[in-house]
Amino acid sequence: MSKEESKYGFKDKAKAEESLELLKSEDHKYQTLTVRGLLGRAKRVLTLTKAEEKVKNIKEAIGVFEAWLEDNTTSSSKNSKPKDTEEKVETVAGLGFKDKEAAEKTLKILEGRDPDYQKLAIKGLLGSAKRVLPSTKNEDKIAAIKAAVALFEDFLETFDREDRAKQNMAYLSLELIQSVQTVSKPSEALAAEFVDCYAKVAKGNYKHLRTKFPKEDGETSWDIVRNRKLLKLKEKVKESGEKLFDADGKPTETHLAMIFWAYSPNVDKLKTYCGSLKKSGDKKRSHSSSEEDSDEDESSKKKSKK
Repeated sequence: MSKEESKYGFKDKAKAEESLELLKSEDHKYQTLTVRGLLGRAKRVLTLTKAEEKVKNIKEAIGVFEAWLEDNTTSSSKNSKPKDTEEKVETVAGLGFKDKEAAEKTLKILEGRDPDYQKLAIKGLLGSAKRVLPSTKNEDKIAAIKAAVALFEDFLETFDREDRAKQNMAYLSLELIQSVQTVSKPSEALAAEFVDCYAKVAKGNYKHLRTKFPKEDGETSWDIVRNRKLLKLKEKVKESGEKLFDADGKPTETHLAMIFWAYSPNVDKLKTYCGSLKKSGDKKRSHSSSEEDSDEDESSKKKSKK
């Protein structure tokens, strides 16, 4: 195995996620070939592994790689290129591990972003730092990197202890938001701008929102703005006791506000609601079409009498 290949692995879910994070800087073809290679090796190793814990860890890594391939290939061909939006996601600038100061800056840049992304980014940097250490000869540089590593390890320990992963607010698909938009519009201008960016700039890929900014604020990226807004809305629901849906199954006012920030605490019920909107729209179109046909028949009859 080459030194380049050793950067990536499949011993457990964390290593698989770290591998995907490291691959982001590579072109899509290389990413796909590498993931397929790791997946094949993982499945071969799995057949030779007896220890239950190791089997469990490798299976979880396989799940990560299979999910990535599913998200990054088209339904018609697993070898075809994915959407352009999946190929050119910009990385968040300023992250590093050369010393404690760089690590502190990194944590500051990640503050307020999606918890899942925070953990993934830190684990990726931590893995890179530990691989750089053996080849570093300068004692001062080694000490500086170790200080950064200690800070990152402390962050991850706190992250897991406080179970911050539960704070992650998964993004709604653009399709669901646009479905709701057929009957309701964002009441806040900033939310309307967010939805517009999510659709036209990010093209439904939430990862782009990490490096895109509101027109009036060029320093705070959309993912951070979104999370701040949602935390306030969730607190509002908690304090007021407002329900997410009314008696007719429609999202309530505050829930609608959340939806236009690409989030819902009850996605399954929201999907049911959007399904009913689609059926209602289909019926209206069908009724309208029938009326047009009826008008044409009536017109034809009048012409025939003449």
